[in-house]
Amino acid sequence: MKIVFICGSLEPGRDGVGDYTRILAADLIRLGHKVSVIALNDRHISHAINGFQESGSFQIPVLRLNFELDVRQRFMKAGLWIDNFDPDWLSLQFVPFSFHPKGLPVGMGKALRKIGKNRNWHIMFHELWVGMHIGASKKEVLWGRIQRQLILLLIKKLRPYQIHTQSGLYKAQITAMGFDATLLPLFSNIPVSKNSNACLEKKGGALLKGNKISLALFGGVHKGAPVTQFAKEVKAFSQKFEIPVSLLIVGRGGNEQKHWEEIWKELNLEVVVMGELSAEEISKTLSRASYGITTTVFGKVEKSGSVAAMTEHGLKVICVAADWQPRGMPVLMKVPGVIEYKAGELDAFFQSTNETGAFCKVEETSCHLMEAFKATGQNNNNNKS
Repeated sequence: MKIVFICGSLEPGRDGVGDYTRILAADLIRLGHKVSVIALNDRHISHAINGFQESGSFQIPVLRLNFELDVRQRFMKAGLWIDNFDPDWLSLQFVPFSFHPKGLPVGMGKALRKIGKNRNWHIMFHELWVGMHIGASKKEVLWGRIQRQLILLLIKKLRPYQIHTQSGLYKAQITAMGFDATLLPLFSNIPVSKNSNACLEKKGGALLKGNKISLALFGGVHKGAPVTQFAKEVKAFSQKFEIPVSLLIVGRGGNEQKHWEEIWKELNLEVVVMGELSAEEISKTLSRASYGITTTVFGKVEKSGSVAAMTEHGLKVICVAADWQPRGMPVLMKVPGVIEYKAGELDAFFQSTNETGAFCKVEETSCHLMEAFKATGQNNNNNKS
């Protein structure tokens, strides 16, 4: 099967969806399919690049179109690439802010339909719209309504045979719009390195007096988390059980990262700022950690690549995040491998056993995707006969 993926950017390590697409494309090539990727609005390059990117041992043909290039030129070049590759499927990896600085890609559906020339379309919704939560500002709500309408137009224009998303909440939102969506579980963008396997084999077991706990804060550090309350509970736990606890901050977390550092240091708790690391170094760090921390709101942890990475490395993850409840939608109650932080329950978290995470490996995602594509092809053939 021949597939062209379309995403916003393909700068390694700088765009989560770009990394996701590259890894998925490589695994599909491993399975014997022909795959290429178009980055339609790449902000990390100054000129268009027609070449290859590597993932594992596989070379992936890529076309990277810089965002400064006139939008008509970008779609024209993308259309020529698609015609030359002649794919069976076009897969749009959708994040509204990947294709427009304000997340408002007006006319995108019409332009994509034109260059797709009646080919089979697939849409993977990594993000939907802003302002869908209770307490969102009027500006966010209005902004989100416009984004929702643009997504509605996108689906109507492309008429995709398959729609996927990684989030139960997003699936419910797409269903409410009148379309069918299927969950495609997220995989980790940080593969477990060979040097990390030994650490993973030793992970687990009951906490004993004198052990040291390391908490890995990995991924974007978001505002609104009850960090002071959480840190105080960590301090109390450390003193009660005489177990030192350290915080490992992995990656670039911005101003909120500094806030976590300050709170931790005020309580005389150890903080280690790891900074930006290679995928292999991140893997080693996660494999040696005791637990993971995410500040992604609990209703969106299913689509968090950093949470997927932590659970794949054997970490039970605690979600220390702002209160966030979607308007008019069911609340996600449980995500295997992830616990929502609540005051007074930290001791139970540290002393509970691990459980299998809700995420999967890229090989499983590849198989699920190809099964969906093949099933669509069979249905199309049956309809024709």
